[in-house]
Amino acid sequence: MLRSSPKQPGASRTPLRSLQLADEQVAELCGFDDNVVGQITATSNRIRGLLTQIHPALERVLGPHLDHPAVLDLLQCYPTPAAMKAAGTARLGNRLVKLAPRMGRRLADEITQALAEQIVVVTGTNATSFVLPKLAEQLAALRRQREEIAVEVERLVVAHPLHPVLISMPRVGIRTAARLLTEVSGKDFASGGHSPPKPASRP
Repeated sequence: MLRSSPKQPGASRTPLRSLQLADEQVAELCGFDDNVVGQITATSNRIRGLLTQIHPALERVLGPHLDHPAVLDLLQCYPTPAAMKAAGTARLGNRLVKLAPRMGRRLADEITQALAEQIVVVTGTNATSFVLPKLAEQLAALRRQREEIAVEVERLVVAHPLHPVLISMPRVGIRTAARLLTEVSGKDFASGGHSPPKPASRP
């Protein structure tokens, strides 16, 4: 608990201001992270929608892996079923294993099998050769951005005076601790009634 000293009123307020500033920074970053998550969801859904429109079998293979940088890289390099088919299984695998060493070859085989399930070229497929790589690039950038936010949030939370208290709570990690700090952002820590946030009660 931070208490102000009557002898040094100016100095006593410095820890309080620093603490509130840290809380506000965490709250701002968490809000920014929420916005990025919304953009990630929207962009992922758009990519899956386009893939479903032009090649449902391919979407079933790639859709669940849009969180992996190897798949986003592949879509930027080979954005249409025709481009993937022309590349062949070996070349697709070579591209995938650069960022996905474990699943790259297997995923390339699954892509080849999916491509064989559809012979008809759907109207509008050619347009995706421009749209899909842009969306994949955008999604990759958003995911990198979120990783950078997570690093900064962790730095602020670890340096926060309440970090040991929050982390000691059951099932509370860095992200949950950050959310708890946003709840106390702006509160007067000099008041005697302040206490660390309590964990949510178990059902």
